[in-house]
Amino acid sequence: MIRQLTDPRELRGLAILSQPGTVIQTGENEWDVRSQSIDAYYHIVRTFPKNREERMRSPGIWTCSCPDYQTRNLPCKHIHAVQLSLKIAGDVQEQSAPAAIEEAEPKITCPSCKSERVVKWGIRKTTFGTVQRFACRDCNHKFVVDKGFCQMKNSPKTITLTLDLYFKGVSQRKIVDHLKQFENVEITQPTVMSWIKKYLKLLAKYSEKYKADVGNIWHSDEMTVFIKKEGEKKYYQWIWNVMDAKTRYLLACQVTETRFVKDARKPLHKAKEIAMNVPDAIVTDGLQAYKEAIKAEYYGLGRIQNPHIRLKDFETKPNNNILERLNGTFRERTKVMRSLDSAIGAEEFAIGMQTYYNYIRPHQGIGGLTPAQMANIPINLLGNRWETMIGLAVK
Repeated sequence: MIRQLTDPRELRGLAILSQPGTVIQTGENEWDVRSQSIDAYYHIVRTFPKNREERMRSPGIWTCSCPDYQTRNLPCKHIHAVQLSLKIAGDVQEQSAPAAIEEAEPKITCPSCKSERVVKWGIRKTTFGTVQRFACRDCNHKFVVDKGFCQMKNSPKTITLTLDLYFKGVSQRKIVDHLKQFENVEITQPTVMSWIKKYLKLLAKYSEKYKADVGNIWHSDEMTVFIKKEGEKKYYQWIWNVMDAKTRYLLACQVTETRFVKDARKPLHKAKEIAMNVPDAIVTDGLQAYKEAIKAEYYGLGRIQNPHIRLKDFETKPNNNILERLNGTFRERTKVMRSLDSAIGAEEFAIGMQTYYNYIRPHQGIGGLTPAQMANIPINLLGNRWETMIGLAVK
């Protein structure tokens, strides 16, 4: 049921929920809620009548150890935070279901007639080892399975190692030197960029086929990126990021020239298309454009009609630290590039970073998993995650 939050303490409780790890259940009907002003937790207890019939009818009595509740004896923002978290958790449990994991080794079909009556037909020797050949019993076509690296002069290991080093912030010149020293492979810097453009286009298209099962608190922020533009010494554009607090899944990564309302709406609209649900709260910085953009894209769509939480500064909680950390990951890559070649290059860079962050890079904040795993994306990426995902994409 959609409703408007009007109680200031209820709104502050929603603001507490916008930060991960602020509400911790310690018992069947007990919680610890982190204070926004001091480094401490307040204890919340929910008690029910002993009579079973009364217990079924009663919503329970809530108590909190914070000074606000002790003085007023009315629900404080910490109690509202727990109540909202229980409501959100209940709705997510009802709506979410585990998706079937896509097999890393899909069933082999004939590329000519699409028949599944396929048998092994010897092996083919290549520079990088042996490759299994297959034959179709229906049309007698002989073939090898394309795992994304057919007709490439270099091995899958070399190509995927190049992709991984690039997004970990290593410059193209150092990647070329690394491959020559440790892999005895000689390539050029243009080759590095051609591999990156080829495979990121493939992976970006593949990742769009799935919707993310994310949480109900999202964060949005923007950062500058320097673009090379003829006739101008300093030309900057903006990269907008929208991230889910629960799964750390990067829902949108968009590039715009300005920071007006129409620009702020683009990443918010993209995030709405990718996610399975709409958020109960979107945490942003003080940029005025977010106010109208969030209202235009999300007003009245979720359980709460006013989902915008606008931060006053970076010190006061809730804050946007999880997106500031994401911006740091982006800058690990951009600081060695000095600048991007063009607006098209900026778009490609944003898409590539989104794929890398969601599917390849393990996140310490979620126990070493990738955001895609946390968001219930049905892709089982084991071992060399780049190679596995490329193989699934070409299928």
